[in-house]
Amino acid sequence: MSDFARNLDWNLLYTFMVVVQNESMTKAADELLRSQPAISLAVKRLEQSTGKRLLNRDGNRLSVTPAGQALYEQATEVYSTISRLPLAFEKAPRALRGKITMATIDHVECRAFNARLRQFFANYPGVELEVLVATTADVIRMVELGSATFGLCDGVIPPRLTCSTLLDESFGLYCTADHPLAGRSDLAPVDLRGEPFIGFTADVLGGSHMGNVTAFRARASIGQFVRGQSSNVNEVRRMIECGLGIGFLPTHLAALHVNQGRLFRLPPYENEPTAKVYLISNQAVALSEAENVFLRDLLSPRDHD
Repeated sequence: MSDFARNLDWNLLYTFMVVVQNESMTKAADELLRSQPAISLAVKRLEQSTGKRLLNRDGNRLSVTPAGQALYEQATEVYSTISRLPLAFEKAPRALRGKITMATIDHVECRAFNARLRQFFANYPGVELEVLVATTADVIRMVELGSATFGLCDGVIPPRLTCSTLLDESFGLYCTADHPLAGRSDLAPVDLRGEPFIGFTADVLGGSHMGNVTAFRARASIGQFVRGQSSNVNEVRRMIECGLGIGFLPTHLAALHVNQGRLFRLPPYENEPTAKVYLISNQAVALSEAENVFLRDLLSPRDHD
C-alpha cells in the first residue's frame, strides 16, 4: 500500500475526477486545457496504476465502473482536503477574519436568511462574503469540492452533504402579454401542449435534478419542444417576454411583470408545482474558523422562512 501511494501520480486522480464530473473526455479536456488524447492516456495510466477498469466506453458514452465510483468518491475527498490545506497554516487572528463563499442558484429570495446574513456580518465586520451564482449541478459540485462554504440550490442533493430546506417556491406558467393565448380565461393545461417552451437549465425531462416543475410538465405533456433555456431566472423571463415560448417562473418574481402588463399567467391556477430550495454544506471538508462560526450560526435551530 505504501508503494502504491508513493508511486501514484496525484494529477491522474484529478484528471479522472474531472472526466467523471463532465461524463466526457472531450469536455474534461476543454476544462483542463489539454488535448482529448492526453486525457484518455491519463485515465489509461491511472487504470494501469490501480489495476482496475475505471470507465466503460461505449462509443461516445462513458460510464463509471464500481471501482471507478469508489475511486471517484475518494478522489473528491482528497481534492477537498488538499485545496484547503492553506487554512491549516493560518494563525487564529485576534478578531474573527476570513471569507465566506456562498454558491447559489439565481434569484433565491428568503427574508429570514437575509436577516441572518445581515446579523452575522454586523457582528463580524472583519469577515468577507463572496457570492457565486451557478447552476444547480455546479452549486452542488462546489460544495462537494470545498470551493464554497455552503450552497443554496434546488435539485437532488447527494446524501453525503448536510441539507436543510430553506424555502418552498411556487411556480406558475406564463406567456408574453401579446401571445395568442394571453387574455383567455377558458384555458386548461391540455391547451398548452405543443407550445414552444422556455426552461431552466436543470429542468430536463428525465434529468438528474428533475423536480415537481419538471414532473408537472411530463404529466401535462407540456414543453416537449424546448426553444430556449437558461440558469438565470431573469433571462428565462426575458425569453418569455420576447415571445420565444411559454415557461415557468417563481410566482413571487413574476407578479410584478404581470401587474405591469408584460406577462400573462397561464394554467394551472391551483395546486401549482413547487420547488424546494435547500441550504447545503459539506462536513467532510476542513473549514476556517470564520466558516465554522458562520455555519454554526446559520444552521442553529431557527425558522428560515
